[in-house]
This record gives sequence, structure tokens and C-alpha cells, in this order.
Amino acid sequence: MSRLPVIDREALASDDQAVWDRIAAVRTGVRGPFGVLMHVPALADRVAALEDYFRFNAALPAVDRELVIMATAREMKARYPWARHEARGREVGTRTEAIEAVRVNGTLERLTARERLLVELVRTLLRTHELPEALYMQALAELGRQQLIETIALAGHYSLIGLTVNAFDVAPPDSSSTF
Repeated sequence: MSRLPVIDREALASDDQAVWDRIAAVRTGVRGPFGVLMHVPALADRVAALEDYFRFNAALPAVDRELVIMATAREMKARYPWARHEARGREVGTRTEAIEAVRVNGTLERLTARERLLVELVRTLLRTHELPEALYMQALAELGRQQLIETIALAGHYSLIGLTVNAFDVAPPDSSSTF
């Protein structure tokens, strides 16, 4: 149960109801991190806009995005986004071996070179707060400038989501497995 009360859409001002409606239009409702963020509707709107960019406009393929999100959720120990994105990752074709390696925070030897690179980027950035030159050059060669920037920004975005759900004690959806 979250530390914050659930917001009733009907109790919101009309402008804030419009934010709610924009968020709900492309998600399974206004819950999880957005259940928290809707306490500040203008912020929720901007966070949703960034997430919508990744979902609908990013050059980074969906299978890569979901792996980056799961790796970030795992590093942040954020169970809600893990549960949501493990399911989405499976829907878009993220390999089970990659999901399980990230879930157990294990070695990456069974991953493809690209999967390993994406997880290493996230782990390195979130554990050391820097990107060593060799890893940067490898990522730039594999992903190109746009996808590399998107990967790093996506890890940053899901760090925000992880901090939000952890700070406000947002539990994963019922019966969802996590790590």
C-alpha cells in the first residue's frame, strides 16, 4: 500500500483531469508511479510525456528499451516497474535468458553481445555514476549516438520511477513476480 492516498479523478480540477486522461489513455490506468505523481499533476504530465517519447518515438527498439528498464528497475530494487516491464518485455520478445540474468543480478555470459552491452551500461552507470571510455566507445559503435543517448536517458528516467515507487512504498501489482 502506498504512503499516499489514492486520488479520485472526479475530485481533480478540470485541467488536472485532462492530465489524468492523457496518462490513462496510453497506460493501464493511473496507478503505480503515476498514482504518486498525480499528487502534482503538472509533474505527472511532464514525466508521462518523457515516457511517451520512449514508447512511441525513440529509435531504441522496444526489446532493448524493456531490457534497459528491467536492468534499471533491478538496480534500483524497484519491484513495481520490474513487474510491469517484465510482462511488457516478454510481450515484445525480450529473451527469457536476459530477463533471468537481470532478475538474479547474475552474470551476463548467456546474453547476446547487445543485451550484455545494454545491461553493462545500466549497471555501470548506476553503480559507479560514470561511463568508462572503453564502454562508451563500445556502446557508441553498437548503438550509435541517438540510441546511446536514449539508453542513458531511459536509465535516468527509470531511476526517477524507481525512487518514486520506493520512497512512497508502491507495491507491485498483485501476484506479480519480481526479484
